[in-house]
Amino acid sequence: MRFHFGFYSLLSILLVSLWLSAPPVQAKTLMQCMTDCVKYEGNDAAAKSTCKSRCASTATPQINSGKQPSCMSVYKKCNRSCAKKDKECLRQCKGGLMECG
Repeated sequence: MRFHFGFYSLLSILLVSLWLSAPPVQAKTLMQCMTDCVKYEGNDAAAKSTCKSRCASTATPQINSGKQPSCMSVYKKCNRSCAKKDKECLRQCKGGLMECG
């Protein structure tokens, strides 16, 4: 009886200490979650695997919620409006794409 009590007590203490030592990984995006986790866990294959499972439930933001056109669609539309040899127009489209976000 004493053995069971001691065993379960030790197991409980171990589980609680593991739960408390886990880093608080709360990030806005999946990439931020992975970056924070890799900084905490390390940069080896086992740590990355741990981080993948830990960050898997992170909500990914909607890329295009329908309110405004995506940056790439605006760029393509701008690019189509330029003449093929008009390099200034193409540069302006590319500049708009780089500033979009």
